[in-house]
Amino acid sequence: MTVIQKWFLIIAVWVVIMFLSFTFYWGQVRPVKIRQMCSKRAGNLSKGFNSNLENMLEVNQSIYLECCRKNGLKE
Repeated sequence: MTVIQKWFLIIAVWVVIMFLSFTFYWGQVRPVKIRQMCSKRAGNLSKGFNSNLENMLEVNQSIYLECCRKNGLKE
């Protein structure tokens, strides 16, 4: 193997590693962080409503879903 081929192989391996890392982050880590953030936000905002439990759950769920949609999640 020549020096150029070795460097090409090293760079190709790093590109594949970076691509796989980005794909894992975008598909696994990012959605979990968004859901946690939206859950906290919905919990904090729904505490301010003085109503029965059923209405609070509906408000919490609608805030949570809207937050997820705004941040790029379909659920």
